[in-house]
Amino acid sequence: MKTNLLQRTFFLSLLTLLSIRGEADNHVVAEQTSQNTPEGWQTVNLPIIPDITPHNTIYITDYGATISSADNTIAIQKALNAVPASGGMVVIPAGEWLCGPVKLKSKTILHLAAHATLKLLPYGIYPAITSSSIKFDNFIDVQKNATDIIIEGEDKYTSLFDGQGKEWWIAYENNKSISRGAVIRMSKGTRFLIRNVMVKNAPGVNISIGQNGKGSHGTVHDVIIREPASTTKTEQPSHNTDGISVWGPYVNIYNCDIDNGDDNVVVDSDGRFVHVWNCTFGNGHGASMGSYTSNMHDILWENINFFNTESGFRLKSQRGRSGDVYNITFRNCMMKNVNNPIYIECWYDKSIKPEPPYAPSALQTSTTPNFHDILIQNVTSVGTPYKKSSKSNFPVYIYGLPEEHVRNITFDNVLVQAEKGMFVAYCDNINFINGCKIINSKSTSKIIEEQYQAEIIGNCNSYVTGINTVSMTTSTDSSAKVYDVQGHYLGVMTQNQLLKKKPGIYLWNSKKILVR
Repeated sequence: MKTNLLQRTFFLSLLTLLSIRGEADNHVVAEQTSQNTPEGWQTVNLPIIPDITPHNTIYITDYGATISSADNTIAIQKALNAVPASGGMVVIPAGEWLCGPVKLKSKTILHLAAHATLKLLPYGIYPAITSSSIKFDNFIDVQKNATDIIIEGEDKYTSLFDGQGKEWWIAYENNKSISRGAVIRMSKGTRFLIRNVMVKNAPGVNISIGQNGKGSHGTVHDVIIREPASTTKTEQPSHNTDGISVWGPYVNIYNCDIDNGDDNVVVDSDGRFVHVWNCTFGNGHGASMGSYTSNMHDILWENINFFNTESGFRLKSQRGRSGDVYNITFRNCMMKNVNNPIYIECWYDKSIKPEPPYAPSALQTSTTPNFHDILIQNVTSVGTPYKKSSKSNFPVYIYGLPEEHVRNITFDNVLVQAEKGMFVAYCDNINFINGCKIINSKSTSKIIEEQYQAEIIGNCNSYVTGINTVSMTTSTDSSAKVYDVQGHYLGVMTQNQLLKKKPGIYLWNSKKILVR
């Protein structure tokens, strides 16, 4: 009888392992066929998955983890350390498992069963990096230069990472110096895959790929992320809970559903050849880039739906954080009730933006934001509400720098409806083609809300803006500040005084004046 029971137990375990192994193999095949690599880009490399056998499958319970334990960190880390050098899988069974920060080695699969929850130790118990520190480590991290890491769940609705974020958010409100680690960070190394899990209530960032450009080739798909909005009045708001942040090259993100308290997906410095598609964004700050935007180019956002999101397409930076940013595409997207559908700015560090005529110029350097060659194509946005603000709720907001204009932005078949006109300043060659329509529902006669050193070409709603027209005006005795076309302040003058200056184009009272 005892022998039959042992045989039955072994047989069931073997079936479970075969099921898990078949699932893993099938998913790898599906991911290879789902790469969707844009023309001219290198294909994102996937992890090399080891064969999964009873000999390299490890259960955390074999190393002392229990659902009744107040802290399973040591047991789970022992299980992760036990993965052979050739590779293996660590299984988190069904149940809630409290745990602190752990690290994965190369060729490790971390597998969450259905109804399995890895729950962060609560704030106050979760260990700080040092006893006197207010800096906290990442929950799930990788060893230095680790490769071929997979974090997966059997069911993205019940295979959970729970950050227990509420107390962390309250602590952050009381002390902005608290540094909260990510729930999952794949930093230095390559070939990372995260799939079929839910992350909720993160203390800060949910998932992060790369670090200083040293992490690359990451894939995230079929992931659900949930935190309260940062502006909610009905529950404790979350703070800086970025959904997926990218700090390295060659990353695919697809089939994700993200509703959180900061950027839904954000690409930062060293983000190159990043492709995001087939996602749904709810509360959050949208498809974001920046504010750190050095060494950033070739980013494609497509087939994304936005509902009640703070921003849609959002490119943000400031002097000292950027450089050459180009080949950015945002296409085939739909937005509803989004506050800032198209938002591009180089004044991120200014909570109060300067009025364009008085925007200070600065010396151009290698870290000056240089945004150019951006395509916004086949995009519809409706329901942007009115807000009395000089920096938000415009259908299109583009604010470059006097010393470095935003340039070469193409709107192709774009419809945006809001209750303001566009805000455009310090930008060149903003081109509307193929039936674009910008709707100001409060004042149909006012397409442009603000215009200053802005060049718009083409037709939006059968309205040719003609912003770049330079006209001679008659002189008057009124005085105004004068700038040259580079934005350098020249003093206060009347038009009579200005017309006596050397030939050129000048900016007087927000108008272009040609002096011959």
